[in-house]
Amino acid sequence: MQAIQAMKKSIGDNMIPKGMSFGQGLALIKKAGYEGVELWLGERPWFQVKTSDADLRALKRQIDDAGLEVSDIANALDWEENVSMRDPVKRAAAFHHIERQIEAAQIFNTNAILIVAGLVTSDTPYNEVYARCVESLKRLAGPAEKARVKIGVENCCSEQKFLLSPREFATFLDDVNSPWVGIHLDVGNIHDTGFAEQWIEIHGPRITRVHVKDVLKHRGRCGEQSVYTNLFLGDNDWRAIRAAFEKVGYNEWLIAEMESRYRYAPDQQFFDTAAAMNRLIAGTL
Repeated sequence: MQAIQAMKKSIGDNMIPKGMSFGQGLALIKKAGYEGVELWLGERPWFQVKTSDADLRALKRQIDDAGLEVSDIANALDWEENVSMRDPVKRAAAFHHIERQIEAAQIFNTNAILIVAGLVTSDTPYNEVYARCVESLKRLAGPAEKARVKIGVENCCSEQKFLLSPREFATFLDDVNSPWVGIHLDVGNIHDTGFAEQWIEIHGPRITRVHVKDVLKHRGRCGEQSVYTNLFLGDNDWRAIRAAFEKVGYNEWLIAEMESRYRYAPDQQFFDTAAAMNRLIAGTL
């Protein structure tokens, strides 16, 4: 295999070890060999919905000075404020923070955001969630197009109880029917609903960004026995995933997102993950 041209490595600022400042975290990310950082709205004190444009521009200068780019703008708010919710107040709050992501993307000079759209519960059935999500994404496609920023809807299949198969997700994107709305593909989140390499092949040019983590399929969903683990420790077929990226011509950002954290020397996880991502990009698996 040959290295996939232009594919670059990023990691979320939500992974910066507790006690580190934003600047210290950026220095670690750069030293570990990443080219970019994924910024999480609502996750850390330096990037909240109320953070001013001036403060965001100051963060941008820190990122530039560290020699990094912003790969995309994610958010930690969609689980409490979702565009699929019945409560109009929470739905309005979801629109507000997603529109703020789009604004922030322009400030940080990136062309992609990540959202989680759709939470199916026993009280909010699938068909209702589906219809509301399609309507919401159609509405959000306008501001996204104006800003030239793509909305990547993440596939949190099992957690959401929503869009569980790749063709189901493709139908959803067909119904939204906008080139400014695609899929932010997480290759770990597919562990009990299919195979990541098949999702890659089906979605191809609609993939806006990719989260990478590994999965231990026999485990549960949270805590010390989380299904999610570090790269190359789990059950993902990384050779097949790598071949699928090459087949569809994906050459955008790979973004590390691990739930499992090192108990000791937490900065070492950044270096180990970057080394694994280098192997994935180079195809030396």
